[in-house]
Amino acid sequence: MKAIIITPCLPHKIHETVDIRDDDFIICADNSFPLAIDQGITPHLIIGDFDTGAPVSFPEKTEIMRFPIEKDDSDTMLCVKEAMRRGFTEITVAGGLSGRLDHTFANLQMLAYGASLGTSITVKDGENEAFLLRPGKVTLPSKKGFTLSVFSYGEKASGISLRGVKYPLENGELSNLFPLGLSNEITGESAEIAFTEGLLLIIISKLK
Repeated sequence: MKAIIITPCLPHKIHETVDIRDDDFIICADNSFPLAIDQGITPHLIIGDFDTGAPVSFPEKTEIMRFPIEKDDSDTMLCVKEAMRRGFTEITVAGGLSGRLDHTFANLQMLAYGASLGTSITVKDGENEAFLLRPGKVTLPSKKGFTLSVFSYGEKASGISLRGVKYPLENGELSNLFPLGLSNEITGESAEIAFTEGLLLIIISKLK
C-alpha cells in the first residue's frame, strides 16, 4: 500500500502516468481533484489553499484539509508531509516536473526530505521520473525510448558502479559541480547501480 499524490501539472492522463492499485491512498494537491474526478479517480483526501478564486465543489465523502495561502510548504509538500504523518513510507507523486522551474526544483528537493526520514518518494509525469538512492545496489529495468541520468545530489557520491549501460562506470565518483552522469542508456534488460557514499539523483527521461 502506498500513497499516490496527484498534482495539477500533468501532461498525460493520470492512469498513463502512475499505476494505481485498489488499496492505494489517493491524495489530490489543491485544484488537481477535478482532473482526477474527470478521469474516474475519487481521492481519499484533498489538501491545498484553493487560491484560484474559482468556486470549489468537493466530492462527497472525501476528506478536505485547507491551509492558508501564505505558508512555508507548497501544496505538494503538504501532501507529502500528511502522507508521511499517516505512516506511508512509499509515495508516488504524479506530475510536478513539467511546470514552473521553481516548483520542479522544489519537488526534487522534496525527494531528499523524504529520504532523510526513511520515505521513498518518486516523482513522475509520464515523460520524466525522478527519485533518490541511498548507498547500496539497485536494478532498474530497461525502458525503451528513455535515457538514464545519474547525478550526485550532495557534494559528491563515490564508489559508483554502473553496469548494463552504454557508458559503464566502475568504482567512480560524481560531484555536483559537473553533470557527468547525464543521458546514459540501458543497453540490456536492466541496469545495475551500486555505490558506497553519498546520495544519487536518478532521472529517467523520454527521448524527444
